[in-house]
Amino acid sequence: MNLEWISILKCPISGQELSVLQPAEIIALNEDSMNNKLWQLDGKQIGYTIELGLISTDHIYIYPIINGIVLLLKDLALTGSTDHIISGKIDKDKALVQNFYNQKGWFVNEEGNYEDAVIYEDLREVSKEYLKKCHDRVSRFLNPKGTYMLDAASGALQYSDYLQYSSSYKYRVCVDFSFQALSEAKKKLGDKGIYILADMCNMPFKDNVMDGFISLNTIYHIPKDQQVLAIQELYRLLATNGKGVVVYDWYKHSPWMNICLLPFRAFVYIKNRLLSLFAKLARQNEPQKRLYFFAHNYTYFKQNLPPFKLAVWRSLSVPFMRYYIHQSLFGKQILNWVYNKEEKEPEVCGLKGEYPMFIFEK
Repeated sequence: MNLEWISILKCPISGQELSVLQPAEIIALNEDSMNNKLWQLDGKQIGYTIELGLISTDHIYIYPIINGIVLLLKDLALTGSTDHIISGKIDKDKALVQNFYNQKGWFVNEEGNYEDAVIYEDLREVSKEYLKKCHDRVSRFLNPKGTYMLDAASGALQYSDYLQYSSSYKYRVCVDFSFQALSEAKKKLGDKGIYILADMCNMPFKDNVMDGFISLNTIYHIPKDQQVLAIQELYRLLATNGKGVVVYDWYKHSPWMNICLLPFRAFVYIKNRLLSLFAKLARQNEPQKRLYFFAHNYTYFKQNLPPFKLAVWRSLSVPFMRYYIHQSLFGKQILNWVYNKEEKEPEVCGLKGEYPMFIFEK
């Protein structure tokens, strides 16, 4: 495995340099594991043989590499001392996201689509051209080439359109909270990818090492008090003259979608309230939500983030498209009109539509 890029990494706990484990160190660690003298920082004993990994300069923290994926989550770090075990559990909202994508979201169904896309995207033929043109927009705001393109919460790279963002970069650095996501991304990128299991709020990289970054439809799944921190981490990693794009979701802060979807949202609200009431009467547990979601408004980010420009990624939400856009009702023509309006007024549509882009440059 080529690890020439190890110099951009740092220990997510101590901030120290990382180096590759030597064969003798790996043998010793596996012996410690067999003798129950090696722990994950969450207190669990490991159930696998270490074949490759990284170690911090002080030799306290070990980060295994499994199937080409570097485990740089704090709670999965290995240590030979119980003194370094972390008390407490992973944030419940983050765990909800991680579990969904490890157990369902990044698995392919019989039709060849990821479950995440089936649930959260419009996969109909009538919408494909519009969606592709929206995907293509991101490239305009990135440097055309470089060494490292960071894809923060890369997921499985479920759309081939996404590959264009790093086509002229040496490496695409895929960071995700889901091992399944990175395993799927690796199938598509191979040796062009660097695969890091990590927390976006505690990126295991040195400052100013990325020539560009993207984070698509992810920040709103991070706990609301940590969303600014996650974007600040992306900006910290951006090299001088680097460019980055965050795609966000305004949800109920989008006036256009609020007006168009008001009757449907009212129906869903009433239905959910009734289902909750019936569940209580029947003494049943309410269904657990799939994913954590929270959307801040534009003013919140403008006050708390480094300077950024606003543009539209996509004005229309998936519910809007599913309700209103149909082939037999001039669906493609409507979407073409919307796209042309977005091209003429990118900032207005980014502010009032569903999905804006935050565009950063250092």
